[in-house]
Amino acid sequence: MIPLILLLFVAWSCADEVVPNLRVDMQPPEELQAAATRNVHTAFITMPVDHFDPQNADTFQMRFMYNEDYFGGDGYPVFILVGGEWSIAEGWLRGGNMFQMAVENRGYQFYTEHRYYGQTLPYTEFTAENLRFLNVDQALADLAYFIKELKKQPRFANSKIILYGGSYAGNMVLWFKQRYPHLVLGTVASSAPILAEVDFTGYLEVVHDAFLSEGGEQCITTIRQGILDTVAAMETEAGRRSLEAAYRLCEPLDYDDELTLGYFSGMITWRFSGVTQTASPGRIITVCNNFRTNAYGETPMQKIGGFIAVEAGLQDCWSGLNFQSLLNLYSSNNNNRAWYYQTCTEYGYFQNAPRSGTVFDPLKWLDISFYAEICKEAFNERFDESFILSAASRVNQIFGGLRPDVNNTINIHGTIDPWHALGVHNRDLKETSPTFTVPRASHCFDMQNWLSTDTIQMTQVKQNTRRIVGSWLND
Repeated sequence: MIPLILLLFVAWSCADEVVPNLRVDMQPPEELQAAATRNVHTAFITMPVDHFDPQNADTFQMRFMYNEDYFGGDGYPVFILVGGEWSIAEGWLRGGNMFQMAVENRGYQFYTEHRYYGQTLPYTEFTAENLRFLNVDQALADLAYFIKELKKQPRFANSKIILYGGSYAGNMVLWFKQRYPHLVLGTVASSAPILAEVDFTGYLEVVHDAFLSEGGEQCITTIRQGILDTVAAMETEAGRRSLEAAYRLCEPLDYDDELTLGYFSGMITWRFSGVTQTASPGRIITVCNNFRTNAYGETPMQKIGGFIAVEAGLQDCWSGLNFQSLLNLYSSNNNNRAWYYQTCTEYGYFQNAPRSGTVFDPLKWLDISFYAEICKEAFNERFDESFILSAASRVNQIFGGLRPDVNNTINIHGTIDPWHALGVHNRDLKETSPTFTVPRASHCFDMQNWLSTDTIQMTQVKQNTRRIVGSWLND
């Protein structure tokens, strides 16, 4: 999905840094990124490329990391942090809520890397043909194979297994407990968008609501007027020149190309999305205060353009803002290409312009056809709207959509996390699978260490999660 966690785009002077806010990049706890990591080790396990075809003998090397510093010995629990659409990093085995669980329960820690991400590459060339083994069914089977191999070691033979995952990896741990219940005692699913949805207008609806609830009517009125003025400016030559100045474009847009206008619309919405998805309490209020004090510009349109430039760290102007530049982002063999393939073939998750009265409604070029065109041109012509809708329907049918049948799963969401719209956030999954939804919390907040910006409710959920996991282990 987380994703789908802590997605920060750093763009300097080139528009090819404007990336759709579809992929989450799980960065380690900030205070640990520069610290020594001598107690975390990296290894690889040989993994079948295809778990479901016994005639396919191809294998690849799956990367994982481990920390055994707090392990109590034979039979003590094993905690596995599940990697999603990002490259795994050592810091998560030295800090965060799962780390605290391991310390409290004298557990062994692992962090597994998802196939086709980071250094876990079944194939180095990401052609559509080579990517056919990139799907959640194979990824869940990788986890099952990994745990089976762990259990062959005498020290882990009687160990209880706990999985923790955030965003798309939150989906994975919840679905793993449903599909392989005999292999794990319990799971923690953080910000899991378990409903595959192609026309995901709910994402921007949550972004709208977050700016309204945090910044008030004045803030949302400024954003609304800025976007309305932007769309109106496209209709005249004078308006276009003022738009290009407000948004700091190096050259004019192709106003006759709806796909380019979709990319430009995304440049606007994806920046608001990024702020909301990663927001700690007070972050959105700061942005709204800058709108009020004209820190980003004077007119509403200038304020929107200035906000985007400041958030991106833009030093000059946006160049090459056209649909081909967007396609070029998905031509490399990297995490972005791998994840977009999964959105085309499993989830959709396309953050389309709403039709419900939000400030983003006028950006009509952000629709299914825009995102599907990327699927067709980046991978295969058959990945059209009909294919994507069928693929998402399959995922919901297989895993149960918003009605998963799962025990011993802690399900956590934040109200200003746009991804919570695709999760179960208003009821428990089951008596043994509680849901915690926290006001003012955003994406995967519970995975971090305690932060000074945490509200009381955030701290309580982190503590309750550790307490429940401890009760499972001691039952």
